[in-house]
Amino acid sequence: MDRDQLHTKRITSLLTICAAFLMGFIDAYTFMELDHVFVSAQTGNMVTFGVKLFTGHPYDALANMIAFFGFMCGAFLGEVLLARLRLPGLRRYRLFLYVQALLLLGLALFQTKLELSVMVFVLGLLSGYALTTFRKIGSTPVNNGIMTGNARNMMNSLYLILFEKDAQAKKDMIHLFIGIITFVAGVGASASVSVWDPSAILWIAFGIVCFSIVALFFYKWT
Repeated sequence: MDRDQLHTKRITSLLTICAAFLMGFIDAYTFMELDHVFVSAQTGNMVTFGVKLFTGHPYDALANMIAFFGFMCGAFLGEVLLARLRLPGLRRYRLFLYVQALLLLGLALFQTKLELSVMVFVLGLLSGYALTTFRKIGSTPVNNGIMTGNARNMMNSLYLILFEKDAQAKKDMIHLFIGIITFVAGVGASASVSVWDPSAILWIAFGIVCFSIVALFFYKWT
């Protein structure tokens, strides 16, 4: 592995771990405070959508669909930037984070004035974007907001460890476990903060992204 590949692996691992915590943090917030909407865990979002729709609350279900549409838009935006953005070294990753930081800052500043539909759309967009741009720990693809896929891939790795004696599968299983635990830690932290002050959630989320940006400024690409 050459030097640039090593640096890229370290950076994407850090950013994916931070994104997994952030997605759990935001998902718990939207579920608890924004009418049981999930913005990154879209399987759960579709479940709550269906429950609302078929139990006589179709208007409430609209927020779930708006979050889903925002998620798709964010994933598309992430794919466009990954494919089209040609920036060297750390500048590429900083730009990805700047987009996140601006979205979260805007939401934090105007959270008391924005309609529910706007909040869940932008947070859905943010989640789809983060899921697309930061998705590897080490050399292992990890979904930072979709734990169903991570759990399934962990069991695939376990099979390879037990029956195929695959050394890489051990690393993959550890990396996937890190992603799941980090996401759950974000959920727990968000739930705790919500009990104290729900309006602080978006400010803390903004701070997490700022931490990632500052970390990249101190990283030595040498």
